[in-house]
Amino acid sequence: MKDLFIVAEILRAHGLRGDLVLRPLTDHLETLTGAAQIYLGQEASEPLTVQKIRLHKGNYLLKVEGVDDMNGAIALKGQMICLPREELTPLKEGEYFLHDLVGLSLLDHQGVEIGPVERIVETGGPPVLAGPRPEGGEFMVPFASGTIDEVDLEKGTIRLVDLPGLIEE
Repeated sequence: MKDLFIVAEILRAHGLRGDLVLRPLTDHLETLTGAAQIYLGQEASEPLTVQKIRLHKGNYLLKVEGVDDMNGAIALKGQMICLPREELTPLKEGEYFLHDLVGLSLLDHQGVEIGPVERIVETGGPPVLAGPRPEGGEFMVPFASGTIDEVDLEKGTIRLVDLPGLIEE
C-alpha cells in the first residue's frame, strides 16, 4: 500500500451528475488540479480516475469516474482526497509538508526537548503543533516564522525562537 497524503476534503455534492465540491487542504493547488487519479482516504488501495476538475464560482468541483449521480456524490461527503507522495508538488527550501512534522521533537531555543509533535491543529491561521509535555499537560505552538527558528528533518527536531511566554503554561 502507498503512503497517501491528504490534499482536499469532499464538502458536498454539486448538481445532478455526481460532481463533488472540494475544500483544498494544500497550498499547492496545482497538485490537486493536475491529478489524473485520486484516492479516497489514506487507507484506500484503488485509485479513482479524475474526469475533470475545475473552478466554479470560487469552489473546486471534481468529477470522478464511477460517480454519476447526486446520490453517489452525497455518499462521498466528508471523504478525504489523497495522493501518493511522488505526486505532490516538490517543496521549496524552508517549506514542509505538515504530515512530515508529526513525530519530530519540539525543542526550546536552548535545545531542551519540550515533547514530541503528535498532531497538527488547523485553526484557520497558521497550523498549530501540539503534543504532550513530559511534566504533564500539552504544548500548542503556532508553526509560523515568528515562533520557529529551525526545522531539521534529518535530526527529527523543530527548534523554537527565544520568545518569552511561548511555551509557558
